[in-house]
Amino acid sequence: MQKEILESLQDVGSGPIGRSPFVLKEEEKNNDEKNKEKEEALSKARESHLVVAALIATVTFSAAFTLPGGYKSDRGTAILAKKFAFIAFVISDAISLMLSIFAVFIHSLMALIQGLELDKYKVIKKDATMKLFRVATWFTLLSMYTMITAFIMGIYAVLESSRGLAISICLIDLSFLFLVCLLYRFLRKQF
Repeated sequence: MQKEILESLQDVGSGPIGRSPFVLKEEEKNNDEKNKEKEEALSKARESHLVVAALIATVTFSAAFTLPGGYKSDRGTAILAKKFAFIAFVISDAISLMLSIFAVFIHSLMALIQGLELDKYKVIKKDATMKLFRVATWFTLLSMYTMITAFIMGIYAVLESSRGLAISICLIDLSFLFLVCLLYRFLRKQF
């Protein structure tokens, strides 16, 4: 009887549906290695995105206090406060600051999720960190766009009396958007 049981156990896993335990363990090792590589790549990308978002937040924060055109010495208010370009500068600078800080917050949340291994214990779905990463990337890109808009509006507000120079500088800065569109089209064809 024992001999029959031992023989039947050796046959477990063979056949059209079953697998031997050694193959399963090998596949698990490959999946674990791939998952570790993906996690490391995501971690490196998250770190660089975090640096970019923090730099944008720093630049836009400092731009809010070093206003284009300066301040009136008697009141401490902005000299160009009533010009449309200055108002557009302040609004786009505030939007850029908010978006970049929100991107930093999302990256911090992702670090917390991975640090507490909430995705490992199925408290949060595994793809939640990837979705958060995409949202943070979009917020960072939008904050870049609004930061460029703030710069263009600030330059235009200061150089409004010299319209030719102001418009040429605005066009030079708008070339960033054109280059981003070209890069996007190129990458889209590659993948």
